Amino acid sequence: MRLTTVIPAYKSKYLPDLLIGLANQTVKPDRVIFSDDSPDRAFATGLANISASSPIARLNIEVIDGPRRGATANWRHLMNVWSGSTPLVHFLMDDDIIYPEFYERHLALHSGNVVNCSVSRRWTGLESGQPISLLPRPPEVANHSDRAFAIGPDFLFNSTIPVCNNWLGELSNCVMNVEAAQVLDKSTLAEISFEGLGDIGLFVSASLQKPIGYINEALGVFRMNPSQNTQNNNSPDLKRAHVAWVALALAGRRAGKLTQVQVSQSILRIHPVITHRFADLPDMQGYFDTIPGLVAGSPGAENDFLRWWHAYITVQ
Repeated sequence: MRLTTVIPAYKSKYLPDLLIGLANQTVKPDRVIFSDDSPDRAFATGLANISASSPIARLNIEVIDGPRRGATANWRHLMNVWSGSTPLVHFLMDDDIIYPEFYERHLALHSGNVVNCSVSRRWTGLESGQPISLLPRPPEVANHSDRAFAIGPDFLFNSTIPVCNNWLGELSNCVMNVEAAQVLDKSTLAEISFEGLGDIGLFVSASLQKPIGYINEALGVFRMNPSQNTQNNNSPDLKRAHVAWVALALAGRRAGKLTQVQVSQSILRIHPVITHRFADLPDMQGYFDTIPGLVAGSPGAENDFLRWWHAYITVQ
């Protein structure tokens, strides 16, 4: 199956690692698109200087200008440029690393048309790329006898949202077909936006269509570095990522996959973290105004929260 790799590009110092990872794939992507969001077009310059004799030159690389309106705008820009031109797409973040069999393993799962989305296990690594830890998995996954298997919505919803734990990973260790990409592009479940948690929101939402294909092998590295949103409490992306757990819990209940008890469990798990990180930020006041009623189950509280939430993600 044909596949496009799309790269929301901003941190140019990791470009050599990106290119090595792509050039050494046992199965190469048919198309690689960099959306250069760097202030000085560093990616375009670096890619233009690649020697014609380099293995990297044999990759079908395109460079487009990014919108320069933040990370979310950049990946949406890439989504529009790809626009289903190949059956499969992979969002590779510019600071992450994929191992040589990444595409080979993922394409094998998609070959039977049983899944819309495949996810492989990943390492967390130092900025150097050295792996240091693996995401902990539920026992049912960790002890599974198969190297690759399907996971349905009931298990996915129950093992992630109530405990606010994305044990699957990010878009960099996921390959989607057109149907799953449409879910990501819409980023809503049961008419509630999960903007900010596009990865786990995609996984649980896509599982309602077809099971998620899970590859129980570590095929890449999520690289820790000082430029990540987790290092900046005032990052709009970071704030959305925290509050989106509440939105996903409400959406999961509307979809019939979570109970009210599980919704409360999710809110009580993420609320102390939100309070610790964002209590003094004026733009988060609407959250703190609406969450007590939501926790108490007050009439109209859900509508109040969602009215604030959908307005908040629109202006951020």
